Parts: sequence; C-alpha cells; structure tokens
Amino acid sequence: MPNAHEPMAVTPPPSPALVCVPGKEAPALRLFVFPHAGSGAFPYRALAVGLPPWVELHAVQLPGRESLFSATPYQSMPPLVEALFPVLAPKLDLPFVFFGHSFGGHVAFAMARALRARGSAAPRALVVSSSRAPHLPIGRLPLHDLSRPRLIEELRRYGGTPEAVLSNDELMDLFLPPLRADFRIYETNTFEPEAPLALPITAFGARHDRSTRPEQVEPWREHTSAAFTSRIFEGGHFYLFEESKPALVEALAQVLVNVRGAQGTS
Repeated sequence: MPNAHEPMAVTPPPSPALVCVPGKEAPALRLFVFPHAGSGAFPYRALAVGLPPWVELHAVQLPGRESLFSATPYQSMPPLVEALFPVLAPKLDLPFVFFGHSFGGHVAFAMARALRARGSAAPRALVVSSSRAPHLPIGRLPLHDLSRPRLIEELRRYGGTPEAVLSNDELMDLFLPPLRADFRIYETNTFEPEAPLALPITAFGARHDRSTRPEQVEPWREHTSAAFTSRIFEGGHFYLFEESKPALVEALAQVLVNVRGAQGTS
C-alpha cells in the first residue's frame, strides 16, 4: 500500500498525433490541418489530392477519435495548445502553413499566437475556413451542454453529419463525447486581445453556412498586420466536403504556391 504522504502518480495528459500524407516530391512546405469539432484526421487526408506535389500534409489527430479513440478529449484551449507543441515541433524545420476548418481555425490561430509567444518558427500563412473571427461573440446557442436529443437536432440542422449516424445510438455514443469536448473549448475559450499576427491570413466561408455566416468571416482581417484575403464559396458549413471541394482545394493550393513564391524558391 503506498505511503499516504507520498505524492500520487499523475497520469500525463493524452498526446495529440499527426497523420501524414506525403507529396509526390521531396517536401518543400508542410501544411498542418486542424479539423472541425468532433472530427478526426481522416476526412482531411483527401485535401492532399490537388495540392502541389511538394506539399506534405499533416492532419492533426486529437484525443478521443479514430486512432486515439480511447484517450480523453481536451476540455479547454490552453492545455490543448501546450500538448500540440511537442507534436508539431519536430516538423517545423521546413516552411509551413496552418489550415483550420471551423473549430480547427480557432486552434490554428491559438497555435500561431503561442508559437509567436515562444519565439518559435511561425507559419508562413494562416488559412481559416468557416470559422468565426475570434474576437466576435459566438452568435448562437452554446451546444456543449445541451441534452442529447437537442444536440442531435442542432447537428441535424447544421448539416454535415449523415442521418445514418445521427439516428444510430451506438455511433452517437462514440461521436458525442469528443464533439462536446471540442464545443466546450470553442464556446468557453476567452479571447485575449494581442497584437495582430505578422503573417498573411486567408479566410474562407460559405454562402449558406448556418453556423458561421459570411459576415463573421471577414473580420479575420483584424488579426493580421500583413495581407488579408477572403473568399465565399457556394454551399453550407461543410462546403469543403461537398460540391465546392475542388474550388476550395484550388484556392488552398494557390495560397501554398504564393507562400513558396514569396520564399524565392519557385
């Protein structure tokens, strides 16, 4: 029996992971992809198709989903960002760009700020998609503490989750815990004013997005002292997996080409 005065062993927090999709050439640039709430890395692997052959894609895999299913999801942004540092650090030896969709845009933004605070290498660009500018109010009902039936109805209204999943109790038992955790991070994270990032920001949105309206995307311009561009695609919140996917991939590829061109390595 352990001595009552001995400190109890502390279980280390679960570590995120990266899922790599290599390019067809030696990598000249890495694209780190931060998925939407509740999502694992798998759906984002397909974005690699259509990107320049010298881009190496790394999709972030958060605890509680896919290969990290048994790990406890994070519940707040600071420890999540802290856990991502040692995962990303070995891959920051090449120029890199952050891309985040929805909740993932806020994680990518928090990581870019945290890298700056540490004096680490900075992304050459930040691309956010269907992501509310971080200084704006959420502008909708918080979802993380809704009852299960109400949360499912909200998910149905926003789209993006197949009805076959929403109506399957066993699948929802697996899907809801990481989703609630990510919603909690998104809905309870407090925005702290800081100097704008000294890197280009590109903000994408969708014309019929019920979760993140186009007017909530444009104000991302306030968070960069460098270039800002925005574009609104056809579709809803998950336009990048729907009919506008080819246009999104083409636009994302152009951002990466511009970044490489700015390095004088084209």
